[in-house]
Amino acid sequence: MRGSIVRRGLIVAVLVVLSTAIAHVQAAPTTAPSQQPPVAPTYRIFATREGLVGYRTANGHIIQPRDRFVALPCWCALSPKGTDKFKVRLTYNGRSVVVPVWDVGPWNTRDDYWNPNRRYSDLPIGMPMAEAAYFHGYNGGRDEWGRRITLPNGIDIADGTFWDDLGMTRSDYVYVTFLWLGEDPGPGDAVEVGPSQFTDDAAQETVTAPEGAFTIDNTDTAFDPVGKDWYEERCGLNGQHQWTYSTTDPAKATTAAAWTAPNLNPGFYEVKAYIPTCGNPATTSARYRISHAGATTEVTLDQRSASGQWASLGTYYFGGPGNEVPQVFLSDLTGDRGMSVRYDAIAWEPRSDTTPPNTQILSMTRAGNGFSIKWGGNDDMTGIASYDVQVRLLPDGGWTDWKKETTDLSAWFGPDEGKQFAFRVRARDWAGNVEPWEEAAIADTTNVP
Repeated sequence: MRGSIVRRGLIVAVLVVLSTAIAHVQAAPTTAPSQQPPVAPTYRIFATREGLVGYRTANGHIIQPRDRFVALPCWCALSPKGTDKFKVRLTYNGRSVVVPVWDVGPWNTRDDYWNPNRRYSDLPIGMPMAEAAYFHGYNGGRDEWGRRITLPNGIDIADGTFWDDLGMTRSDYVYVTFLWLGEDPGPGDAVEVGPSQFTDDAAQETVTAPEGAFTIDNTDTAFDPVGKDWYEERCGLNGQHQWTYSTTDPAKATTAAAWTAPNLNPGFYEVKAYIPTCGNPATTSARYRISHAGATTEVTLDQRSASGQWASLGTYYFGGPGNEVPQVFLSDLTGDRGMSVRYDAIAWEPRSDTTPPNTQILSMTRAGNGFSIKWGGNDDMTGIASYDVQVRLLPDGGWTDWKKETTDLSAWFGPDEGKQFAFRVRARDWAGNVEPWEEAAIADTTNVP
């Protein structure tokens, strides 16, 4: 009994000594540098509105009208019902708000794209798997369930946050700060981190207009935008350009612009469009309409592939009495939807054409008591203006004009009356270069059944 009391007394004494020593250690000044907590990372993510009022979220919450929360595509970041264990800061067009993660989606349930050790380790941090599938064909363009991905969204936003807090009216890119990974940078201080998400994004470039060209930028008065859905990016000629979303529905094509060059001297010009490198993924089917010499030509351009280039839209004749004012027109109507249609600068670069066209007889077939003749050709710059076609009676007849300065590409010849004929063709281009006649026939009817 007494030994037990002694041992307890010794233990108490030892504890008192240790407590005193610990207190002295804790009170002593430290020379170790203070560690600043990391700032939470921010990524630029395509966001869609969740909606689904009355449905149950992954954590059991019943979605209310004008609700405030987000969904991320991983069960690993789901807050328990009624808590904000996992939350994000959303920033859009100068507005910023912090909301909890209460649902799982869109598309996937195991895509922790904000995690340095993410599940899809062959994708960059900050790039949702859905985005990689949509734009780059990752996983065959399908989600983890095998469904075809139709939007590159990596976050869903509840209605109240989408409409009221952020002022969003349509799906768009937002900045998402993942607050459980570091300190909240606060409104206006979120900085995007990590590698660029898009293959056509790049650092701001220095752009110069083609030497000797007549150039109109989107900042000039000769650029005329119409519609209200305009956005701006800080790259391109003069350090910026405008853009809008593409659509495949003519009824929804409400945004367009024209570059007009009323003081262009008459002559041949190669028309070029500069395609900036930054911004949302560009359309692959921008439809430019070039007004020239009383005609209009439509050219489809893959803006994504032409990023960072002065892309050629062809060479045309402009100016002169009675001709239309030179103009290039581009609308938001394309072959894809939700992509960026980029509007920056158009250049008219003077060209001199001294090479004549090349032509040929394309086909010759029996048609009733005569023959159907088709011809064609190509020109390296200004294009073919008209054709001449000659015919001669075989075996030794002389060449005579059949078609003179025609724009037709086919015609019926006959009646043949059992005779055989030879044909040759030539063309002239818009610069006035005339192809010389071939000495021999290009084609004849001797082998036509």
